[in-house]
Amino acid sequence: MMRRGAAGLAFLFVAMAALAASGTTYSAYHDSTAQTSTALTATNLGDAAGEFSCTVYDSDGAVIVETSVPLAPHASKVLFVDQLLIERDAKTWGLLRIESAMDLAVSIWISAAGEWVVVENLEAERPAGPVVLVASYASTQSRTTGIGLVSPQDEPVRGTLTLYDADGNVAASTPFELGPRAARYLDTANDIGRQETYWGLVVVEADAPLLLVLEYFDAGRSLIDVDVVL
Repeated sequence: MMRRGAAGLAFLFVAMAALAASGTTYSAYHDSTAQTSTALTATNLGDAAGEFSCTVYDSDGAVIVETSVPLAPHASKVLFVDQLLIERDAKTWGLLRIESAMDLAVSIWISAAGEWVVVENLEAERPAGPVVLVASYASTQSRTTGIGLVSPQDEPVRGTLTLYDADGNVAASTPFELGPRAARYLDTANDIGRQETYWGLVVVEADAPLLLVLEYFDAGRSLIDVDVVL
């Protein structure tokens, strides 16, 4: 993994994903007050098109704005919450709720004074079957991601790492084999390059459980957050 030096790790806000009768509901935190912004990215994990709804609440629990967004298969969209608001004040922070009948991967990015400081990857309950881990990445001029695979197993772990761009196209796909308790690291800036559509979905499929570690960097390659997906 990249050496962090004196860079501090931001604390992750706890996000909850719960299955509802009408589909899947994600609950997350947003901060849309002055000098702070929240971006929501959502990726369609399925092979069929659909849509998701986003409801933004203020700190009193009142609805500020509601919107629905269509998504093509494996495609990603971003919503900048502050741009949805007519005005911002001391109460424009609180609950952000995402609902969809689709299987989604959702991430929340929070910036302060123009700098990304928190990233949350939210995931709803996964069905039984092969081990599949999903997360959000970016490899643009303003954001890059380091992706680590870490095996806790005593036997080799084999699988495939796939990156989709924002249009749902495969940006990179590589098979891997990890030795017992071994690790592998991919730096998107160096390994796949930077393009404005290079952001969206990371999918890891493996024959045994492993850790998917994501290091998020800003335009100056300063570490802004770390996330671990199990």
